[in-house]
Amino acid sequence: MKEAEEGRWEQARKRIIARWREILNRIDVRDEGGVLGLANVIDEFCEEAITTRFEILHGQAPPAADLLKFAGSAGSIGTRCLFCRAFQEAGGCFGMLASLNSFVMAGKWDDARKVAEEYIRRVESMYLTDVPEMQVT
Repeated sequence: MKEAEEGRWEQARKRIIARWREILNRIDVRDEGGVLGLANVIDEFCEEAITTRFEILHGQAPPAADLLKFAGSAGSIGTRCLFCRAFQEAGGCFGMLASLNSFVMAGKWDDARKVAEEYIRRVESMYLTDVPEMQVT
């Protein structure tokens, strides 16, 4: 078995933070399409969970995934969530996308900014460690 590449979850976290900082920039210029487009794509933690799931199941699961993620709650939206370190550490997805989407579409930019800032704070405060896959002998 192949050991997990060290630091993948931390790299995913950094990419999420960078993307959400860009979301803040788009909020500042009132770019509704830009905010919604960046916020509602399947995120970097989801991508890492898909990769982990595929590796653990030794390629027996399809690697394809939906491109969009419209989670209205903190509940699991697919089997990938079971392999997501962030989902496990936080006890579920943050469930903030529905609020962000509503605020942006209603033109409540200050409220949208608060949601995005809270999202970044949560991601920054998560404790993530990369755990190598166990070796079976």
